[in-house]
Amino acid sequence: MTYHTDFFQNPNDFLARTLTDLAKDETRNNLLLGLALRLKENLHAYGEGDPLMVVVTDSVGKNAAMAVMTPPFPMIVNSDSVNEEALTALMEALISENWQLPGVNGVAEVSDTYARIWQARTGKSARLHMRLRAYELHEVINLDFPEGAMRIADEKDAQLTADLLNAMRAELMLQGDTPTPESVLQIIRMKRVFFWDTTEKVVCITIANRPQIKGICVSGVYTPPEFRRMGYARALVAEVSREMLSRGFELTNLFTDLANPTSNKIYQEVGYKPVCDYHQYQFK
Repeated sequence: MTYHTDFFQNPNDFLARTLTDLAKDETRNNLLLGLALRLKENLHAYGEGDPLMVVVTDSVGKNAAMAVMTPPFPMIVNSDSVNEEALTALMEALISENWQLPGVNGVAEVSDTYARIWQARTGKSARLHMRLRAYELHEVINLDFPEGAMRIADEKDAQLTADLLNAMRAELMLQGDTPTPESVLQIIRMKRVFFWDTTEKVVCITIANRPQIKGICVSGVYTPPEFRRMGYARALVAEVSREMLSRGFELTNLFTDLANPTSNKIYQEVGYKPVCDYHQYQFK
């Protein structure tokens, strides 16, 4: 079969081609869909470099593979039913256009396939860097909570928000721009930054971001080491999920690192159900 590859500079054009397919399973596709919708609002939301947006179609015009990348992050790749020929066509087009990929991320079967053909084509190594699981929630299970309560951050919390996110980034060695009090103001103003607040201080932070069509992603869950194993993260994720549902979202979703059995356990206690696994590779 013959495949055709189109590169897009305008997120609206990319979404016009892909949205119907991506919206069929928002949690399975939430990373690629959420990124594309955010780029629609601000093309450089994730950095100064131009993002990659590309679609591979088959001979009858059906989407066979698609990808989005916001440098320096790995490329997010999608291919429903794992079309190896389409993924090969995607790789060849990227090589032809001189795109340099730091890695690939996506639903495990798709990213595994892309990493394998990339490694065979380039002779370089593709190292499995992280195994993630995507979960979704439609209803929060009522649980006993620890001391304190959820609080929505306001503008005076910008420095605290940046400090906690930077502590998380340092501990997990995450890529991307360093959060600053100025850079977090937008999401604070959207009332999507949340704390678990005790009588003495903030002990946990969570963010709701990357809204999709019906859902929104809960991320940036971080508890400083001295406040761990007290149930704060579970309580905050539960209350933030409930808050997002009350705002009209039909579902919430999140990712967990499969190397962290605690997070996978506590989010299921809140009501999250597994949907699929993601594999993130680093290319060397």
